[in-house]
Amino acid sequence: MSAEKANLELDLRCMSYNIKNAYDKEGDNVWSSRKELVAGIIRFHRPDLVGMQEVLYSQLEDLQALLPEYGWIGVGREDGDKDGEFSCIFYRTQRLKPLRQNTFWLSEHPEEPGSLGWDAACRRIVTWGEFQDLYTGKTFLHFNTHFDHIGKVAVEQSAHLILERIKKLAIDRPAVLTGDFNVTADSVPYRVLTGQGETGAALLRDASREAAYRHFGPAFTFQGFDSREVAARTFPAFLEPQDNHGIEFESPIDFIFVAGKVQVLTYGSVADHHQGKMPSDHYPVVADIKW
Repeated sequence: MSAEKANLELDLRCMSYNIKNAYDKEGDNVWSSRKELVAGIIRFHRPDLVGMQEVLYSQLEDLQALLPEYGWIGVGREDGDKDGEFSCIFYRTQRLKPLRQNTFWLSEHPEEPGSLGWDAACRRIVTWGEFQDLYTGKTFLHFNTHFDHIGKVAVEQSAHLILERIKKLAIDRPAVLTGDFNVTADSVPYRVLTGQGETGAALLRDASREAAYRHFGPAFTFQGFDSREVAARTFPAFLEPQDNHGIEFESPIDFIFVAGKVQVLTYGSVADHHQGKMPSDHYPVVADIKW
């Protein structure tokens, strides 16, 4: 085996993917018409880790059947068991072994299952795992979350709470944070997460800005299953003002952050679709990392 190939095999591919829940039972975007597409994205791009958001237990069962090479960790946010959306982590079992796992709630009572935080509209969680890389023997932590879409206080306090937990659990080890944060890079929660305005080195770094190779794919990550929105963001010069629909261009809300001695080799968003049909209302984002 060449040294170049050996190094490639030791890189870790990490994905964050909001797959859209399965609550809708009618229409073009029901889960039964999307599950093969979501699994196909993962199967083709072969991430070692996938932090997913909006996953119901029935969707977990479907994906486990479609992706037998992966295991997963996580709990439902409503009861700490199977009820409600999971922020689960899928991992490739040939490469990774979970050593520890847990979930905490983004609230004033993080250890209380089902607790609702601050002014949040929904219960929100962070699932994390300590993994051993079976290729190298090294260990690292992966945190995965989905921030609230309404509560401004909740989102900012969630950022502080996650930072506190990563510092406590990872200490000086490599760590990855994936998620749908429902905020853009010009927001207060993003600045909290990346330590802007703080003295000293930031704990978390945005992988899209750390990559050795510039961002690949669309800069935005939410397209709402709307091909008009995709076209509007991709080709804004061709829009009439009345067709803009208030779309914010170049505004990702899905991120991968890294901590510790993690190097980001590549980063991008995956705009794959099947003959125009989107697997989800979000694009997954992917980073190749090593340490």
